[in-house]
Amino acid sequence: MSAHLVLASVGSTVGTPLVGGIVNGAVYGLVALGIVLLYKAGRIFNFAQAEFGTASAFVTVAFLQGIGPFPKVPAPLAVVAGLITGGLLGFLSERLIITRLFRAPRATVLVATAGIALFLISLEAVLLGVSTPHVFPRVGGQSHFALFGTLQSNDSYKFGYTEITMVATLLVVAGLAALFFRTRYGMAILAVSQEPTAAGVVGINVRSISALTWVLAGVLGAVAGIVNAPFTGALTPGFMTLNGPLINGFIGAILGGITSFPGAFVGGLLVGVVSSYAGQYMPAAVPGGATVVVAALLLFTLLVRPTGLLGQEV
Repeated sequence: MSAHLVLASVGSTVGTPLVGGIVNGAVYGLVALGIVLLYKAGRIFNFAQAEFGTASAFVTVAFLQGIGPFPKVPAPLAVVAGLITGGLLGFLSERLIITRLFRAPRATVLVATAGIALFLISLEAVLLGVSTPHVFPRVGGQSHFALFGTLQSNDSYKFGYTEITMVATLLVVAGLAALFFRTRYGMAILAVSQEPTAAGVVGINVRSISALTWVLAGVLGAVAGIVNAPFTGALTPGFMTLNGPLINGFIGAILGGITSFPGAFVGGLLVGVVSSYAGQYMPAAVPGGATVVVAALLLFTLLVRPTGLLGQEV
C-alpha cells in the first residue's frame, strides 16, 4: 500500500471525526463561554443561553430568505441582524427579568432563565411555524478540509463552511480575550465578577456592567446559533436548546472550570471531540454511547479535579 493511501486511511478514521468534533466543540465552547460569563458576573446559570442562538439563527435566515415581513438582504447584513438580535435578547432578559429578581434566591433566577428559553421557543413556533422547514444556507460552499493527506494531489483546496466556522470562532474568542484584558470595560466586568461591592465603591456602575455582560452573553449565544445552524439542516424552534448544544455547553463549562473563560472554551472543544470519536467507535449495541463517554469523562474529571481542568476555587 502506498504512503498516500495509508495517510488517506488514517485521515478518514482519525482526521474526519477530529474535524467534526472541533466544529461541534466550537459551538459548545461558545455556549459555555456565555454560561461562564454570567456565572462569574452574578452566580447565575442561564438556561436561555443556547436559545439566544436559536432566535438569532432564525432572524438571520429570515433576512437571508426574505421570510414574511423580513426584507431579503445580503448575507453579511443578515448575520449582523442575527448578532444584534442575540445582544438585544440578552439586554431585555437582564432589564425586564433578572434585575427584578436581584434579591431572589439563585434557584428562582435559574427557573426564570428556563422560563425565558421556553418563551422564546414558543415565540419562534408562533412566528415561523413548526411545519415549514427553514434551511440555513452554507456560505462558502462545500469544504474540502482534510487532514493527513486525504485530499488527492490534483484536488483544488476550497475555503468552505467548515473553515469559515473555525476562523469565525477563533476571531470571536480572540476578540473576547482582547475585550477582557485590553479594555476598561472588560476589566470592569472582571472586577464586578470578583467583588461587586468593592467595584461599586471605586465608581464602577454595577448595573450598567450587568447589562453589558448579558449583551455579551447574548452575542456569544448568537454566534453559536449562527455557526451551528448550517450543520443542523432544517431549523426547528429550540434546536440549540433541545438538540444538544445547551447541555453540552454546560458540560463543557463544568469540565473546563466554571470560573475560567479559557477553560470553558477548552471544555467545549473537548466535549465535541470526545463525542465525535465516541460516536464513531462505540459499538452500535451501546445506545447513546457518545453521551455515556462524555458523562464518564465529566465524572472522572470532577473526581480528580473538582474545580474543572482550568478552574480555581472561589
